[in-house]
Amino acid sequence: MSLTVGIILGLLLPGNPPDETTFQPALKRFQADYYKLGAKDDEKILAVRALAQYHHEKIVRTLAPFLTEAPLQVRLMTARELGQFAGVDAAPKELYAALKSPANAGKHEAAVRIEILRGLGALRYAPAAADIARLVEDKEVWVAKAAIDAAGRLRAPEAMAALIKSLRRIESKNGDAEVSINPLDELFPEMLTTTTLLRPDARQTAKRPSEREVLKAPILAALQSITRQTWETSKDWDTWWTKRKGNFKLPE
Repeated sequence: MSLTVGIILGLLLPGNPPDETTFQPALKRFQADYYKLGAKDDEKILAVRALAQYHHEKIVRTLAPFLTEAPLQVRLMTARELGQFAGVDAAPKELYAALKSPANAGKHEAAVRIEILRGLGALRYAPAAADIARLVEDKEVWVAKAAIDAAGRLRAPEAMAALIKSLRRIESKNGDAEVSINPLDELFPEMLTTTTLLRPDARQTAKRPSEREVLKAPILAALQSITRQTWETSKDWDTWWTKRKGNFKLPE
């Protein structure tokens, strides 16, 4: 194998970040496309997605400001793309900073928080565990579900108390409440979704699932992921956890 061929193959192998010279033209195109006069959100999203093909710290630094400063749809798609930057340490750090930013703290930014939580879970970013645990009990059901899923992927013991408390709540009559429309559906109403599988005009009138139907399976999955136990009720989980939380160690 020649040296040139070896270098090319090395760049293509998973886990090898691209050399900066390979994405400099893409950076220039991104600057031109994203900042062109009159660029619409759809065009900005396409520019972000094109640049995000290159998993490199410099690309993260370029895209990170859009997690807090861009229009909501662009913000969400930036978070979705950075959530796929496995092996690039800067990506989860920037996602975590965006999660804590006041710019993403409002009701209208719920969809962005959902996507950030998904990214932090996918990237297994342990420093975010405490904040993810806090959001397990979020009043916005879909934010809570994203936090529950992330806690399970992180296998975060910090989330155990909140997960058990949430399970207890939805086992009661409180779990009968219908969920609100998924913020992702509201932000992208033209898209079919896995939460409803309905088109926009039908989503508004269709009976929505209960909080119990949305949250119970993810909560149990997260609890089981963290502990490797298979209890089904909050009472059993609470009994088991109370005896072990003082010296709990993650099982293999």
